[in-house]
Amino acid sequence: MANERVLESKIQLRNDTAANWKAANPVLLKGEIGIEIDTRKLKIGDGISAWTGLKYVSDDLIVANTNPTTADTDHDVGELWVNQSDKAVFILIATSDSSAVWKKLVSADEVEVVAEAQVAQKLKTARAISLTGDATGATTFDGSEDATITVVLKNTGATEGTFTKVTVNEKGLITKTELLTPEDIPELTLAKITDAGTAAARNVGTAEGNLVEISADGKISETLLPKIAITDTHVVADETEMLALTAEKGDVAIRTDLNRSFILKQSPADNLANWLELKSPECTVFSVNGKQGDVVLSTTDIGEGSNLYYTEERDNANFEKNFEKKTAKDLSGGEDVLLATDAYVINGGNA
Repeated sequence: MANERVLESKIQLRNDTAANWKAANPVLLKGEIGIEIDTRKLKIGDGISAWTGLKYVSDDLIVANTNPTTADTDHDVGELWVNQSDKAVFILIATSDSSAVWKKLVSADEVEVVAEAQVAQKLKTARAISLTGDATGATTFDGSEDATITVVLKNTGATEGTFTKVTVNEKGLITKTELLTPEDIPELTLAKITDAGTAAARNVGTAEGNLVEISADGKISETLLPKIAITDTHVVADETEMLALTAEKGDVAIRTDLNRSFILKQSPADNLANWLELKSPECTVFSVNGKQGDVVLSTTDIGEGSNLYYTEERDNANFEKNFEKKTAKDLSGGEDVLLATDAYVINGGNA
């Protein structure tokens, strides 16, 4: 069985303007589609009728930007007409050769307006609106325009001004105004103060957790500072010079007679047992491929053995040898190669 191939393609249907279709008036094949490119309408042929004798696929719905008139008679009773500009819908209820009767359908919005108008009848007589109690005011409203009530608040006895302490009644109204006194401020713990910082919770002293106090000279007392040891490095010619050093614990002596280094692990420095040799790894490599110093090897220095070096000649020879064994399908992109044994399927694809 031949391989089935899918060809990506585009199919163009028979099309023209409405005027050209009407002028040519062809007979479409059975099932053939004809498109009016200016009206976006289409007809399907039956193999017998001419173009003007065929109905549009969308003949039951007309979409336009105007309202229908009595002259729009070339339609069937029950057909709908949509005016996109006015967002209105009409239905054809009667037609003759000379006149058509179209009726506009009532929309949901228009029904809602009628319902609202019935509710508005309640405001035909103006109504009085008034406030009483802790606030007074009055006005009338008949729906013809906005109404405003001037509200007058009841005097609670509080004096005018800026205050830090107020008294309110059960309705939330201020009945008394005062200023804060020291007795009004409660005592607060450090935990209630958020911006005091961590130092506020520490005492000055030398115990654990205490803060260090600065002396009058702006410095910390020497008694609170640990001693600092600085390691020195000394180069000596032999053991005699090393033992004669004025050294402290941690100092290093480099002996040129041995090419070795020693560190003083404890005082005094004139005791050889107090010096500890610093060990370093030994290097047992003396030559590379018979070469010493800064060694750089090339392919001429090492025999190939069973592993051959890369060369352009060898690479080209291997390519020619392996390529002739491949078929077109084995190559990258081979699935897109068309062969004489393939079967082709024309696929219009998506939009």
